[in-house]
Amino acid sequence: MVFFLTKEGVITLLDGLLVLAIGYAIFSAFINKINKKLELLNKFTASWREGKYSKISYYNDHEIGKIVDNLNYLLEQLENCKKTVKEEENRLRAILAGINAGVMVLDREGRVILVNKGLEKLFGKLNFTGEPKPLLEVIRNYELEKFLAESLANLKEMSREIEFLLPNSKTILIHATPLKDEQDQKVGLVVVFDDITEERKLEKMRSEFIANVSHELRTPLTSIKGFLETLLDGALEDKTIAKHFLQIMNSETERLTRLIDDLLSLSKIEAKKVDFAPKPLNINDLVQKMKLLFKSRLEEKGLSFVSTVPDDLPPVLADGDMISQVLINLLDNAIKYTPTGGKIELLAKVKEPFVEIAVKDTGIGIPEESQKRIFERFYRVDKARSRELGGTGLGLAIVKHIIDLHNGKVWVESKVGEGSTFGFSLPITQQKED
Repeated sequence: MVFFLTKEGVITLLDGLLVLAIGYAIFSAFINKINKKLELLNKFTASWREGKYSKISYYNDHEIGKIVDNLNYLLEQLENCKKTVKEEENRLRAILAGINAGVMVLDREGRVILVNKGLEKLFGKLNFTGEPKPLLEVIRNYELEKFLAESLANLKEMSREIEFLLPNSKTILIHATPLKDEQDQKVGLVVVFDDITEERKLEKMRSEFIANVSHELRTPLTSIKGFLETLLDGALEDKTIAKHFLQIMNSETERLTRLIDDLLSLSKIEAKKVDFAPKPLNINDLVQKMKLLFKSRLEEKGLSFVSTVPDDLPPVLADGDMISQVLINLLDNAIKYTPTGGKIELLAKVKEPFVEIAVKDTGIGIPEESQKRIFERFYRVDKARSRELGGTGLGLAIVKHIIDLHNGKVWVESKVGEGSTFGFSLPITQQKED
C-alpha cells in the first residue's frame, strides 16, 4: 500500500515534529535541573552521614524548597540534640571526676565504655582509651567479670566484696546498678568501686584487740581466783603458804592494774583525748631526769648507762610528759631484756628537720620476723618471758601512738644475741626570726 502526502500534510507533520522536539527539550531541561538539585541534596545528606553538618543553601526554588526547609529543620534539631547530649556527657564526666570512688560504666554487651579517675587511682593506669572494650582487657579479674555478668543478665542491683591482688592487696566493695530503658530492657551497668581495705583492717584489729584484752584480763583474774579458792579451802591456816599465795595475788593485782592503766592511756591517745601541749623541750634535761629515775634499777642489775646526747642539741617541739613516758617505756624494756653486766646507751642527733633519739642495749635482741610487728598492741616476742617480767604488751604501742601524735617516726634495729636499738624522731622547734 502506498501513501501520498500532500503539501498540507507535510506541513502538519513538520509542525508536529517541531512541537515534539520543543517539548522534549523543555522536559530534558527540567529533568536536568531536578537532577542537579537532587545531586546537591545527595551531596549534603552524604556529608551528614560523615558527621559534617551544614545547612543546604537554595535560591527561592519552589520545586524542592519545601524539602530543603524540612531537611534544614531536621538538621537544626539534630545539632541541638547533639549539643544537649555533649553537654550532658561533659556534665556526667565532671561529676564522675569529682567522685573519689572508682566508677565504671558498661554497655548492654558488658563492654567498658567509661571509667573515672577514681578507678585509675585505685587500680593504676588502665588499658582503656575511650573505645568500648571487654572488661577483662581493662581489669583482669574473673570473679569481677562473673559478678557483673550476673547483675547485667538479671537486671538486678547487687553488691559484693572482692579481694584484688594489686601491688598491695585490697578489699573492694563493688556495687552494680543496671540501667534500663522505658521498655525495661537492659541498656548497661553502672559499677561503683569502694576501697574498704582500711575498714576491714580496723575491724580485724578491733576483733583481735578485744580477744587479746579478754585473754590478758582473764589470766591474772584466773590466777587470783585459784589462789583465793585454795586459801578458802584451808590453806589460810598455814601462814607461810597463805603469805606466799597473797604475795602472788598482790603481784597479779599489780599486773592487772598496770594493764588497765596502759589500756586507758592507749585509748585516750588513740582517741586524741589527752592533754597534748607541745612546746620547746630540751632533750638534755629529759636525759638527766631519766638517769635519776632509773639509777637504782641499773645498779641493782649491774648495768652501765651511757648518754651520748650533744650539749648543743636544739630544742624539739613536744609534750614533755608524753616524751618522758616514751623514754620510760623504752628504758624499762631495755633494762628488762639486758643481762647483768650489759650496757644501755641513750643517743641523740640532729637530722633536719628532726632530732632523732634512740635507746640502745646489749640485750637478747629481737628476731627479724618479729621486728615488723613489735609496735602492735599485745604483740610479744616471748609471751611467757614478757608476762614473767611484768610486761602488758602495750608499752611499745603507746610509744608509737605518742610519736605519731608528734608527727614523728619510730623504728627498731636488732640482732638476736647482740641487742636492740629503739629510735624515734621529734620535730625541731622553729626559731622565730628577730
